[in-house]
Amino acid sequence: MSINNVQPETGPYQAAVPGSAVAPNPLLDTSTGPQNMSRWLWVVYPLAMISVNVVWGGVLQVMLGRQVAQMLGDTTGAAGMLGLVISAGAISSLVAQPLLGFLSDKTSSRFLGRRNIWILGSAVTATIALLVTASSPSPLVLAITWSVAMWPLSGLQAALTAVLPERVPIRNRGTMSGLVGASSIVGGFGGITIAGLTTNLFVGYVGIAAIMLVMGTIFALTTKDYVPVGATVRASKAERRAAARFPSFRSAPDFWWTFAGRFLIIFGYNFMSGMQLYILADYIGVGTVTEAAAVFVAVQGVSTLALLIFSIIGGWLSDKFGRVRVFVALSSLLFAPGALVYFLVPTLTGAFIGSGILGVAFGIYLAVDQSLITRVLPNMDNAARDLGVMNVANAGPQVIAPALAGALVAATGLYQPLFVVTIVAVILGAISVRFIKSVR
Repeated sequence: MSINNVQPETGPYQAAVPGSAVAPNPLLDTSTGPQNMSRWLWVVYPLAMISVNVVWGGVLQVMLGRQVAQMLGDTTGAAGMLGLVISAGAISSLVAQPLLGFLSDKTSSRFLGRRNIWILGSAVTATIALLVTASSPSPLVLAITWSVAMWPLSGLQAALTAVLPERVPIRNRGTMSGLVGASSIVGGFGGITIAGLTTNLFVGYVGIAAIMLVMGTIFALTTKDYVPVGATVRASKAERRAAARFPSFRSAPDFWWTFAGRFLIIFGYNFMSGMQLYILADYIGVGTVTEAAAVFVAVQGVSTLALLIFSIIGGWLSDKFGRVRVFVALSSLLFAPGALVYFLVPTLTGAFIGSGILGVAFGIYLAVDQSLITRVLPNMDNAARDLGVMNVANAGPQVIAPALAGALVAATGLYQPLFVVTIVAVILGAISVRFIKSVR
């Protein structure tokens, strides 16, 4: 490959002008990736991820809980209903993520490129869907509208997630993953802040949707995309069919061990965080759900600060030492003492300490796990599809964990079992990393 082909943003896969796309050189390889990237991508990519996580933090962790509590008026009963609403949306996402990722892989647009056009279109559609969700009059309608909203939100996330392996050199992925991880939690905290401090639910939804729309539009119109041809076009029909085949455990064991580890960690974390509003209100005893929402902002602030610091440190150390697995395993284990503090110290002080530990764990984990994922993708030509499958490890726990956690709390009136399940899940997640062989 001639050095003259290497372009500022995506190495050999750079488009000629912002918002356009050109045919790339041979198939992008996860072992090398693009050689260079623009400085602008260091700025706008984390900002775009912030905007998506404003939705997850604000709507998923606070707004839905407030809506259900207003509809039912009973915190214990609302916990079970909230679990069902969240699970309905997550089931929708389980289908949407791989399907929309596959469609993004197959999309070709001279104007924006296969990722950017999905980012723009999904941001616009998701904005409309969120405003409809805000107007839901009952838990049933809320479950339906949230499930529908998950489609454009999943399309947006699937396209943005594919940017990391396609446009970021492998030598920078740990650092970028750390920056994106930190920025994602900043977005989550921003969403929690908007949702927790806004007295009018609809106004809160408008603020959250506006941030997502603005940043999605800016990213789509100011970054360069590419169309993956090259090696797959020159390959034989049999080779192209083999490349497009869905990865099996036999053909891509590291991909599926990474999937299992992420599923377990996100399951354990969501088993607690999905009920965090009610943990503060009932278990810690800070007051009503509305009062707990305000306290949640402060508690989450501690977690966010720890996450910001350690995601950047973790990503930098991973790039410096060229090691990924050890950081994933250690950060996975670190979730356990955070949950243990909640179990042993059911006070507001305990909540701050436990959340701080969880922030450290999640910061390191987000920095290095996404980098690990980009290294185990079976075929870069199907990056969005396979990343969509991997994102099921995020959505899957959102189906199972809130439903089980809500049912457990509703049946027993106890929150302590949530912390025990979290500890067991994260330990199993750490063990699964040991079986990944192709990454150091």
